[in-house]
Amino acid sequence: MMVDLAKEAFNTQNFQLAVEIYERTIKENGPSLELCIGLADSFASCGHFEKAFDTYASAFRLGNLTQSSLKHLVSALVNAVKQDSIATSANMSKSFMFTCTICRGLFNEPVTIPCGHTYCRKCFERDQSKACRTCGTLHHLVRTSNFKSNVLLMRLIESWFPNECKASCLKSEGNKFFERRKYDRSIEMYSLAIELSPHDHLLLSNRSHAFGCLDRYSEALQDAEKVIKLRPDWPKGYFRKGCSQFGLNLFEDAVVSLLQCLALDSEVQAAKDFLAKSLHKILSPFPDDDVKALALKNQFNPSLLTRLIRANFSSSLLLPHMTVHKLEQLKDIIDETLCSATNFLLEQEEVKPSFDHVDMEEQCSSGHVSFGQNDNNVLPLNFKSASEPSSRSESPVFFCRGSRSRSHSPSGRNIDINRKRAREPSTTQPPLSPQESPQKQQKSEEIVPMDISKILVNVEDFECSLCYRLLYEPVTTPCGHSFCRPCLDRCLDHQSNCPLCKSTLAEYLAERRQTRDESLENIIKTYFQKEYEARKKLHEDEIAELAKMGEDERHHIPIFICAMAFPGVSCPLHIFEPRYRLMIRQCMEAGTRQFGMCIADGESEDEFSEFGCMLEIRDVQFFPDGRSLVDCIGGRRFRVLSKGHRDGYNTANVEFLRDVVVKEKDMEAVNKLQEKTYSEVKSWFENLPGIQRNQISRHFGGFPSYDADFQGNPNSTAWLWKVLPVLPLDPRIQLKMLAMTSYKERLEGILRVVEYIKRRQSS
Repeated sequence: MMVDLAKEAFNTQNFQLAVEIYERTIKENGPSLELCIGLADSFASCGHFEKAFDTYASAFRLGNLTQSSLKHLVSALVNAVKQDSIATSANMSKSFMFTCTICRGLFNEPVTIPCGHTYCRKCFERDQSKACRTCGTLHHLVRTSNFKSNVLLMRLIESWFPNECKASCLKSEGNKFFERRKYDRSIEMYSLAIELSPHDHLLLSNRSHAFGCLDRYSEALQDAEKVIKLRPDWPKGYFRKGCSQFGLNLFEDAVVSLLQCLALDSEVQAAKDFLAKSLHKILSPFPDDDVKALALKNQFNPSLLTRLIRANFSSSLLLPHMTVHKLEQLKDIIDETLCSATNFLLEQEEVKPSFDHVDMEEQCSSGHVSFGQNDNNVLPLNFKSASEPSSRSESPVFFCRGSRSRSHSPSGRNIDINRKRAREPSTTQPPLSPQESPQKQQKSEEIVPMDISKILVNVEDFECSLCYRLLYEPVTTPCGHSFCRPCLDRCLDHQSNCPLCKSTLAEYLAERRQTRDESLENIIKTYFQKEYEARKKLHEDEIAELAKMGEDERHHIPIFICAMAFPGVSCPLHIFEPRYRLMIRQCMEAGTRQFGMCIADGESEDEFSEFGCMLEIRDVQFFPDGRSLVDCIGGRRFRVLSKGHRDGYNTANVEFLRDVVVKEKDMEAVNKLQEKTYSEVKSWFENLPGIQRNQISRHFGGFPSYDADFQGNPNSTAWLWKVLPVLPLDPRIQLKMLAMTSYKERLEGILRVVEYIKRRQSS
C-alpha cells in the first residue's frame, strides 16, 4: 500500500514526498530491490545525486539493475546540466575546404553528393546513415558508384599538397601490412608517412592502432593524445585514446575518453563495447580487507567522477561545452552500457582489448566501427579523468557501496590481488586546467586557410569551361566535372548530357538541383577574393539588368511569341523550347516573374505583333526532362516600339498602355453601354449548348460578375477581358480590342460582335 502511494507521488512529480514514503517503508520493512530503486529514482529526480548513487549502489548489491531501472537517473542528469546550444563557428565551413567532415582528413577520391557537400568516396560509402554530416540531408537513393570523383578537387589536391599525397600512398602500404598482421612493418610505413605529413591525424591514429595490436599501449596513448590535439572534434581520436587507456588498465580514464567519443558520435558500436568492458572493471568489487583503505583514499583524493556526484553534476564541472542534444544521446549510451556492464559481472575470464576488429582504412570511418551522424560544431567534453593508484576505488558506484562476500580460496585470492595490482597505473594524469581544455585547444589551433605557394595558385584552374570566366555558384555533376550553375542550366536546356564528357545528366536534370559545390566555392572565396568579388558583381549586374525589364514605362522586356493574352485572364503555358526555358529561369532568378506575350505576325519566327500583354508567373512545375508547366496571369498591355534579341529569345522596347479617362459628360452614356453589353454577352453565354458552356467554364471559370467601376483602372473593368477570349473572334480582332485605349470603343466593338453572333444563330 505504501509503495503504491510512493509511486503515485513520484508520477505526480512530488518527489520529496516519494522520498519520505520510501525511506519510512525501508525503515519499517527492510530494504528490497524495488524499494531501493524507487528511493534512488526519487533522490535523482530531486537533484540529490550523492544520495541517489549511494542508494543505486545498495540496489546493485541486492540484484542486477536493468536498463529501464536507470532511466530516471539519466533523465535527471540531463535535466541537471542543460545548457544552451553551442554557437556555430562562422569559419567552420572554410575549415573543410580540403578536408572530409567524416574522417577530418585531406580528401581522398573526393565525391560531391547532391546537396553540394564533398566527402571521401570510402567515407560516404561506409556511412550507413546515408545522411550528409554537414546539412543533414538524407541520400538514401544515392549510390556512390554512380558518382565519379570531383576532377577539379583531385587536381588541386595533387598539385597543392604533394607531400600529403605521398604520405597517403605510404599509408596505403601500411594498411596492407596491417591487414596481413605485419604490425611492425605497418608502423614503419606510418612513421615514414608522418615524417612527410606530421600533422595528419589519420596517420597518427593508424599508428596508435598498430601500437595497440603489439601491446605497446604507452606509445599508442601518445599518438592518440596527438590525434586529439590536432582534431579535438574527431570522435575516433577519443576512441583510440580510450582503447590505449584500457590496455594500460586506466579504466576510469578509458570511461571518460570513450564517453567523449560517444558524445561526438553516439553510433560508434566499438566504443560502446569498450565502455561496457571498462565499467565492468570499475564495478567489480575489491576484497573485503581493502574497503577501509579505499574509503580513506576516496575521502582525501576523490576522482573527477566522485567530485561530479558530490557537486550534483554541476554543469560547470561536468559538461561546460556540451549541448542538451548530446546529453540526450549520452542518456541512451549510459543506459545501454551500464546494463551491459552488469551482465559482464557474470563473466570470470579476464578481458584483453582486441584491436583486430577495427578496420585500418582510416581515410574513412571504419567498417566495423560504425560512425553515425556527427555534429561538426560541437566541441569535445571539457574534462579528463585523473587515474590515481587503485583508481577503481573512486568509481561513482564503488565509493559509496559496501563490500560483497567473495570466496577466500587461494585461486580466488590471487585473482583479486592481480586485478588490484593491474589497476595501479605507473603515472598519474592531473585534470586539465581551464587553459588546457579541448575547447581552448580547438580555438588556439582553429583551422585557417592553408598557406599554398603562390606559384601553384592559378585562377585559370577555376575557369568555367563553358563561359571561360571564374566559376560562379559552382556545381559538380555526377560525372565529376564542375561548371557555373547558370552555364550548366543553359546547356541542359538543349540536351541532358555533360558538356565535357557527354555522360547523361538526366537524373541530375530531373532533380532540379540548385545546390552549389561548397568546397570549391570556399576555395575560390578564400584564395581569389578579388576575382570572386569582380565575378559576383558581373553576375549581379546581369541580374539587375534583367530585373529592370518592365520597370519603367519604356524598357526592354522578354517576349514570348505564342498566343493572345489578356489582362486578368489565366494563361497556362507548356515550356519546352531551350530559349524559353532560359527566359523563364531568368525571369524567376531576377525576381521580376514577368514577360511579354505576343502573337506571331509574319512567316519569320522573329516577327511578332505590335501589341501584346504582360504575363506574371504564378507557379512553375517542372518535368524530369526539363520541360515545365507555367501558370501565368495577364497584366499590363503594351505597344512595341522596337525589337531586339537576348540569349536567343526576342526582346522589345515597349510602351505600356492604359485606357483614357472617361469625361464626366460621357459617364452616363458609358454606364448604360456597359450594362447593355454585359447583359447581351451574358444572354449569349447562357444560351450556348450545355457541353460548350461547361467546357468554357472549366477553362476560363464561370461567367464573370458585373463591375460598374471602370475609372482609375488602366485596363477598365475585369469582366470585359474575361469575356473577350470566350467570344468566337479572329485573333486579329482580339488584338485590335487589346490595342484600344478607349473603353467606350471597346464596349461598342464587343456589343456589335455579340449582336452579329445572335443574328446568325437566329437565322
